[in-house]
Amino acid sequence: MTTKRFILASLVFSLSLMLLSSIALAQTTTYVNAMDTAKMADELSTFVAAVEAAGLGDKLNNGQYTIFAPTNEAFANLPEGKLDRLLLPENKQKLIEILTYHVIPIRLSVDDFREGKSYKTLNGHLLNVLFTNPPILVNKKISVITSLAASNAIIYFVDMVILPPEGKPAN
Repeated sequence: MTTKRFILASLVFSLSLMLLSSIALAQTTTYVNAMDTAKMADELSTFVAAVEAAGLGDKLNNGQYTIFAPTNEAFANLPEGKLDRLLLPENKQKLIEILTYHVIPIRLSVDDFREGKSYKTLNGHLLNVLFTNPPILVNKKISVITSLAASNAIIYFVDMVILPPEGKPAN
């Protein structure tokens, strides 16, 4: 009987140590900033390249953001040659305008999207986001595929490049 008690006590002790160590590990997990997080996702490599070409990397690493990052497939679905033209130095301002339309300057979770509100983006135009049941919809037609949490942002992968409306944003 004492051998069985010893084995049982040892097993309980070992399991307790494993549980405590996993809790400690979870509490020490640190998230990296938005761009380092995006760089870890292979399907966002085109988005990362575009952000770097636009010179927006430092901005997206400082501050709290909600980022709707188009996947590589979303960029591939642009009209032929459009991405190449946007990446040219003479089109940097247009690229910035498009990319900043994908960024809301506040960190929002899925629960924040339940009301279907419009949010002012970094470029000043409004973006409508609604989540009643999967998927989350952006501007009523663009689906959120998945998301990643960064230390300063939540990055939502979207299936289309979101083009801003023409003209100046309303104040």
